[in-house]
Amino acid sequence: MRFSLHMMDTVRHQISDITLQMRDWEDTSQFNEDERDHIRDAICFFDHCTSRSDLTVGGVDGSGDFPSLSYSDSFVYAAVAEGVAYESAPVCGLREVSGLPEPLFSLAWLPEAREMREEQLDRTFSQIAGCDVRAVVEQSDYRALKNECSGMSHSVDVLIEDMIRPHAADAGNLAIQLRTTAELGAALRLLRSEQRLDYLLVDTTMSLPFVQRRRSSLFFEHLKRLCCAEARTQGTVFAALSKSHGLPGMEMIELLAAEKLGLEEGQFAEHWYLRLPITGRDAWSCSATEGRNLPPPGAVTYLVRFHKNTPVFRIDFDREFWRTGICADAPETTAANERRRFEDLDYTSHDQRCYGYPYPLKSGHNRASLTKPERAALRKMIIDDAVSKGFRRSLFRNASMETGHA
Repeated sequence: MRFSLHMMDTVRHQISDITLQMRDWEDTSQFNEDERDHIRDAICFFDHCTSRSDLTVGGVDGSGDFPSLSYSDSFVYAAVAEGVAYESAPVCGLREVSGLPEPLFSLAWLPEAREMREEQLDRTFSQIAGCDVRAVVEQSDYRALKNECSGMSHSVDVLIEDMIRPHAADAGNLAIQLRTTAELGAALRLLRSEQRLDYLLVDTTMSLPFVQRRRSSLFFEHLKRLCCAEARTQGTVFAALSKSHGLPGMEMIELLAAEKLGLEEGQFAEHWYLRLPITGRDAWSCSATEGRNLPPPGAVTYLVRFHKNTPVFRIDFDREFWRTGICADAPETTAANERRRFEDLDYTSHDQRCYGYPYPLKSGHNRASLTKPERAALRKMIIDDAVSKGFRRSLFRNASMETGHA
């Protein structure tokens, strides 16, 4: 900016207003005494885990260029995802094993003409997922969840017809759809590969944005639930880990965890988890989740802290897996199953390059992220090839670069 922000009275006044609103919001998000007692009772701890044997964990992350470039009324989008796998090793902690043989990469050409755009987008979805759109919808358990949550029966044909396919210029929506689809497409390939996986982690949540609506869905919702179904078949724990829990009142939860552990004031507890209550199953509710659809339909949500120097993460498990692989009639058995799962994940969080965060996810992120030079090289490759086929170079546009914004 060509002026000094810290010198402007209007900026300082707006900052003051915003921070007051933030403070007031946090004040209204404090739990009453009854909620505090429930949260305190529900917070559990697991051991710091530095040794594991016969454990294999996969990680997936995605990136892309949204859009990579445009010409006339058409846009070209690039989506990329990486799937890696690591196994426990007696000396070095984690040792890389066979993941995806190469990055999942997809270029989508999307013109604005509706019929061709939707045809091209479905073709891209199929290519990224590794199977036809119809096959994904048929094999996924999303349809059953949508029927239950919306109170309306849906056929496969209706779900496909009502799927949201954004305009070619709607970069924000397409970025979310293509990036998430690429991540889940890589996850599905890993699940169906010859590599045995105990866990597969994806950098997202189990949220299904349109599952409660009578009409409309997103392709990646179907693909996400297909990954859950495939993981159950393969005996793999499929978990979504988000670096942002998106909940108010976290300071109080942190204080309750430290209090339960008997720590002194100002100290942070680590190696703890809290399962958010499930409506209709648990005898208590949490005001922090009101209006947030947590846990998502078909999932169970935990808050977890692996290390005191990393933030509290949100982890979603497939609810059907949770019912059979974690939940038990005896509460102490359920707690033992939960501890084992979080100790496994804690074991993957001891790499010094990202201490306190599962390294397979970090490794997938590092490999999938497109650098600025890589994006520029990709655009040049597309343009040069198009020009060789008779296109005019002047038709291609990258508005941000041409106007000095990138």
